[in-house]
Amino acid sequence: MSPPRLDGEQTEIYDALRAFTNDNITLKYPRSGQYRSAFVVRNIDDEPSDEAIVFYEMPNVSSGSSLRMNFLDKQDGHWVSVYDFAAPGSEVESIQFTDLGDGAVTILANYLVQSSSDRSTSVMAYRNGVPQELASIRNIYTAIFDADGNGTDDLFAISIERSLGITSASIYSQYRNKFTLIGATNLNSGFAEIRNVVCGTCSTSGTRGIFIDYAFSDGSFGTDAIVYNDKYFALSPALSPDTISRTSNTYTPYMNSCDPDGDGCIEIPATVPFIQYEESPHAEQLCETVWYTLNRNGSEISRKFGSFVGTKGDYILLFPAGWNGKVTASASISEGIIRFNRYNNISGVTEDSLLKLYAASEGNTERYENDEYISLGTSPMTGYSYYAQLGTGVLVPTEAELKQMFRLQ
Repeated sequence: MSPPRLDGEQTEIYDALRAFTNDNITLKYPRSGQYRSAFVVRNIDDEPSDEAIVFYEMPNVSSGSSLRMNFLDKQDGHWVSVYDFAAPGSEVESIQFTDLGDGAVTILANYLVQSSSDRSTSVMAYRNGVPQELASIRNIYTAIFDADGNGTDDLFAISIERSLGITSASIYSQYRNKFTLIGATNLNSGFAEIRNVVCGTCSTSGTRGIFIDYAFSDGSFGTDAIVYNDKYFALSPALSPDTISRTSNTYTPYMNSCDPDGDGCIEIPATVPFIQYEESPHAEQLCETVWYTLNRNGSEISRKFGSFVGTKGDYILLFPAGWNGKVTASASISEGIIRFNRYNNISGVTEDSLLKLYAASEGNTERYENDEYISLGTSPMTGYSYYAQLGTGVLVPTEAELKQMFRLQ
């Protein structure tokens, strides 16, 4: 494969860089993110004109990093290299631009570290024509969001001190025109992979939290939450790998912490085998996904509602409170049918059929398009269409209630 062809402005920038290096160079392209070109042209200071950032590699470097980051500016209508930095990594993962609260552009250059699963994030500012590195953060994960709810972005980072077995999270922002650590806490260690991080309100009280979903090496999953209490960030004591755990199999897809009921609050999922599946092998368990919420500034956790997550992960059926502990389910994946039945806890017998859900792939919906079935919509994620039949008994929802319970993803 040959490198992308340069346009007119990129050729001018490349020629200016070659004039600076006076050597053959190899352009380096970010592997992910919004900016995938070796040339990033945008306004990064308080002047009206654009600047350029170019990533490249120097040949025959005997010591130090061969990966470089070069800043160029226009002088008298011509591009000129003004500053050149050695990059703290072996490859460019991504470059981002954000305002961390001082109204100016902050540059976040993320690099892969050779022979390591770590990354290095270089935090930079370009002021009065001079680039300055504000911090270099070794990490395994970074994200940009408003952690404290003050209306401006913050930088969130997760790092591992492997020699001590400590995983920690840090939150940074601009405070009084200085790049500042505004919060830090240790996380529950021992996980193998970060699956997702989301920031939002914990409950209707408005308490803000950062939810970190992770995977363990045994295939199970857990969640940590960092809660912001007016002035400081703290790890929620209500969550632990034993408190909130979940697994996945053919019947139960993995779920991140999210807002499944649309009330504006982040809920945390856990999986529990339906009645009659408690002693089944893990691969054969059909599970209810129970959602929890944090209360009292993150010091307590409470069950909010149960649900069934579709086997393809493209819908969530929210259970009414009356179903708690009284309903079991069965599934036929080959037929695309999920059945929910009332369960008599005293006799141990499955009784009334409450609801049947049917999945139909594109082009196979004709049999369900009649008055015998209730149409629940088509998933934009998978293209499957869903239909339902209501059963009998006191726990059966109305059609209107069913459509409120059923949420396409």
